Amino acid sequence: MSNRALLIKGYEKAIAAVKAESIIPKNLSVDEKNLIVCNKKYPLESFNKLYCFSVGKAGFEMAKVCEEVLGEHLDGGVAISHQKGSLNKMNHYRSTHPLVSKKSLKVTQKLISNMETLEEDDFFVFCLSGGASAMIEKPVYGLSLDDFQKVSVALLGSGIDIKALNSVRKAISQVKGGKLASHTKARGVVLVLSDVIGDDLKTIGSAPMRNGQIPHHVIANNSIALEKAKKFMAKEVDKVEIVTTTLNKASKKATEYLVEEIRKYDKKYDSFVLLFGGETTTKVKGSGQGGRNQELALRLLLEEVVSKNISILVAGSDGIDGNSPATGAFLDVGIYKEMKKQGLNPKEYLKNSDSYGFFKQLGYDFTIGATSTNVMDFIMVLKK
Repeated sequence: MSNRALLIKGYEKAIAAVKAESIIPKNLSVDEKNLIVCNKKYPLESFNKLYCFSVGKAGFEMAKVCEEVLGEHLDGGVAISHQKGSLNKMNHYRSTHPLVSKKSLKVTQKLISNMETLEEDDFFVFCLSGGASAMIEKPVYGLSLDDFQKVSVALLGSGIDIKALNSVRKAISQVKGGKLASHTKARGVVLVLSDVIGDDLKTIGSAPMRNGQIPHHVIANNSIALEKAKKFMAKEVDKVEIVTTTLNKASKKATEYLVEEIRKYDKKYDSFVLLFGGETTTKVKGSGQGGRNQELALRLLLEEVVSKNISILVAGSDGIDGNSPATGAFLDVGIYKEMKKQGLNPKEYLKNSDSYGFFKQLGYDFTIGATSTNVMDFIMVLKK
């Protein structure tokens, strides 16, 4: 297996571990008498009707698996995602990401209207994943959609981290920060697919249901994904290490940290896989295409840590990196030859925030489309 193929396989194993078909059945089931959520039993006789709501990049897939698991016990609900597809018992609406749009406002009203029909003796399972911040929205009174969009665009290009981003989002929203929960009288639980450092429940999806009364359970995160990749890679090299799952630095600082770690292990081991998880930040400076993962890969390329033995994959778990169609980018020793052949200057592409243009032209982009999950980013370094 080539180094690139091995890195792709490791990525696929990580993604599979945090897909809905893997995580939902482990945490949600029904027996003759009980609804079982994260090992806690809720007697079926204790509630009248059962509903499911699901919002985010994994919104459709999580809803689909919930329908399969709950079967005849499910009475309805709403799913919102940016995927195509229809459901049997739930209404599925497509929204937009990463920017709030008219569609976001429209589907949010449908979600609210549905939640308001639930009675006190009903019960719901609410699935929340990253991307919900843009997909469901209702701006505070007095703030137009146009102004809301301007704030969002400025924030996304500013280089601030997701916690700061979501704090501002909550302040100008009628559904974020637990406010959506006020639209139902029913009891319920929230199943969370985490896309933030430290699984901070106040930040994930801007916490629409976190009002202090509804239990939240994190059922998938970056650590679970990388553990699966580690297990797969272990038989291929001498050493596999999950170095961190909380990488949370600006792109330039993250590069310095990664270079230091790679060189440290390179001196010690003949073959290894280093796994890093987290989410870097990048400041958009030009008019090009790309995202934080491709920019990080471009910066690593400039540091010349790639050799005939060392290859790297930097990729987002959601399948979409910034404003480009790519998921991330590869680095291996062949890129230098291709770069020279085509006469490309990586510094110029970096200056124009056009990391996608650079890697696409060289055939080193990693493009797979939306994965229907989201647990931040992966950096996989292979020496073989």
